Amino acid sequence: MYLLRLIKVTRVFLRFIKTQHKFNDHFIDGFLNPFYKLYNTELSPPSLHKIRKYYCIGVPVVCAAYTKVYGRDLSEEERKNAVLGGILTPLIDDFTDNKQLAPEQVENLISFPVQYHPSSLEEEIVKQILCTLREEVTSPEGFIYSCKRTLIAQKESEKQFRKDISEDEILKITMEKGGWALIVYHYFIREVPAQQTIDVIYQMGGVLQITHDIFDLYKDVHEGISTLASICSDYKQFEEFYRTECIRFFTMARKLPYKKSDIEFFIVLFANIMARGIVALRRLGRLQYEMGGGVLPFDKIERKQLICDMDKPLNLLKMIWHAHSIMRE
Repeated sequence: MYLLRLIKVTRVFLRFIKTQHKFNDHFIDGFLNPFYKLYNTELSPPSLHKIRKYYCIGVPVVCAAYTKVYGRDLSEEERKNAVLGGILTPLIDDFTDNKQLAPEQVENLISFPVQYHPSSLEEEIVKQILCTLREEVTSPEGFIYSCKRTLIAQKESEKQFRKDISEDEILKITMEKGGWALIVYHYFIREVPAQQTIDVIYQMGGVLQITHDIFDLYKDVHEGISTLASICSDYKQFEEFYRTECIRFFTMARKLPYKKSDIEFFIVLFANIMARGIVALRRLGRLQYEMGGGVLPFDKIERKQLICDMDKPLNLLKMIWHAHSIMRE
């Protein structure tokens, strides 16, 4: 039964991604070109790479997963909103992460986009997207509120550069950052999330942020960012905690008042994404054992030792097995 569900989910989303690439090919350039002409410049290659390869695929996929819970497919209008969100997200991240704008400027841009006076191409694009989404989304108030909560979480994440930050603080920041980012995306579809749905998405987003940090371990360590993965002294214990958080998400999702088969479709998709984290943690656990236990001596470890290649067939099989395992617990 599980394998049949996994095959169905995989087929649906591979087909969706193929359609999304075709949509992006004409929509992204058509949207950005007028801004390029206005400012006589273009977005940087790294920004465009993130927009095209990651966010303008990833955000629509998440939105499509949300609509599956409601028993339907993503509409073309919702797809457009999701792509605009895919352009918006990395640009706002750059404003905060690279200190391109002061926090109060970002706050004003999000709160009062119509009144904001841009001074750069990136600000102009963000302003117009925010103005458009405020008109298009079903709940502008919910959308803006969740954007602000995401900003607060990003600001709090600066504490992760401190050496004395506690594990509890890291966990709270991680859950807030991942949770609110994915709540924002729900506002791109026509259903306004009930509090129960917001709670489920918050839990899911937090777990996926932990997953992301596990795979970004090498980068985070060398940038001086403390995450649950980088400070871990026992990856076996970490895996137990991680599995518990995944299972909490499944339990919460299964209580949503929607068709059981639609909820299971949603769960299967994200269970396999989360299971990647277990595969990586098992690898880190073996490395930790080989090096005598305790926090890994990252200054003595090469990048390839910390990278878990999920393109390897064996790792994909492990992912499928672990997804099945945690869904049944």
